[in-house]
Amino acid sequence: MARDADKPRWSDARLAILGPFPPRPGGVSVQCALLADALMGEGAQVARINTDLPGWRGKGWRRGAFPLAQVAHVLRELHRTRDRWDILHVHAASWWGFMPAVAGLMARRWGKRLVLTYHGGEAAIFMARYGRLARSALMRYDAFLTLTPTQAAIFQAYGLAPQVIPNIVPLARFHFRPRGPVQPRILWLRHLEPRYRPQDALTLFARLRQRIPHVALTLAGGGAQLVGLQARARAQGWTGVRFTGPASSQQVLDLYDDADIFLNTSAVDNLPLTLIEASASGLPIVSTDAGAIPDLIQDGVNGLLAPVGDVDALASHILRLLSDADLARALSLAARANAVRFDWPHIAPHLARVYGLF
Repeated sequence: MARDADKPRWSDARLAILGPFPPRPGGVSVQCALLADALMGEGAQVARINTDLPGWRGKGWRRGAFPLAQVAHVLRELHRTRDRWDILHVHAASWWGFMPAVAGLMARRWGKRLVLTYHGGEAAIFMARYGRLARSALMRYDAFLTLTPTQAAIFQAYGLAPQVIPNIVPLARFHFRPRGPVQPRILWLRHLEPRYRPQDALTLFARLRQRIPHVALTLAGGGAQLVGLQARARAQGWTGVRFTGPASSQQVLDLYDDADIFLNTSAVDNLPLTLIEASASGLPIVSTDAGAIPDLIQDGVNGLLAPVGDVDALASHILRLLSDADLARALSLAARANAVRFDWPHIAPHLARVYGLF
């Protein structure tokens, strides 16, 4: 039995999480909310500092006023709440998503412990352009975290020493249904944005439909390409394609449960929450090998991988799953087993050490 000295002192912890929070869509906002809930469940005090300004989006962004308003908001909230926390955990990404990493340094003057988690799949491009400035900011954090070994290697090339602590996925939320044999019910769940190549999902559907007339594809999520993709499906008369638009948490759980195969077509990625969630639900995964996805999915072990943009290979993988019930079941079981390492009890001790709670 562990001694009290070996247990994290969660009840003594006073933290602030700086990052986007729902209703802002995206994996980072979901992750910030999950982390805040998990920490509070352990008895820690948590302040949520939302970097997003929902009321300013749209016309404010077009005027160029949004970035200035966002910076002012973040600095004001850090100053206003500074007496409520001792540890600041910043969640940042590339480009303008790196702004919280710079703003968070304000807390150093108050003697706070600074922790940063870097999200997003464009680290290599971002560091190639802004590596000197980013390195200067990241070196001033007490702990710098990345989600995957692939991403960590990018920063190591710039003389940084990140620790790898992945995203959290609360396993109990997801109903595990072993698949195999599988039906041609395919789920695609991301933002409908160019970097995730949703058009490849429609192209794949068209090719599968030639051999499997009753194939069904659900594309879940909002985004800039939604209207164009809907128009393409209507023009082709594809009644087997369904667009849900932005989905609530409960709708997402239902979508996972209803599907038999999960499809990911992204061109840029790091550690997609949707792939972990699909794994937790027992869905056999067919995905591109973009970015750090091979850190999560081992081809032929807990999913099937194809090169980015290779629709023929993705379609071939799906046909293989439909014809091989044993393979589908093996991948389903392995996916669930792989998802266990992202559950909070596995992540919590690592974060507690980073926070200095032992």
